[in-house]
Amino acid sequence: MKVIFEEYSGIIITAVAIIALIAVVGLLLAAEGPVHTAFVNLINTLFAKASVS
Repeated sequence: MKVIFEEYSGIIITAVAIIALIAVVGLLLAAEGPVHTAFVNLINTLFAKASVS
């Protein structure tokens, strides 16, 4: 087991980091996530101000 971690620790750490990054981005861009909500509010405000002008 020690030999496996010595040989492949870099690959294992890289794989875990990529999976974690994908999970975080997925949660942020989810339908009710904070990024999605802020973007929808920004677009709605933009169109509301454009139609008033």
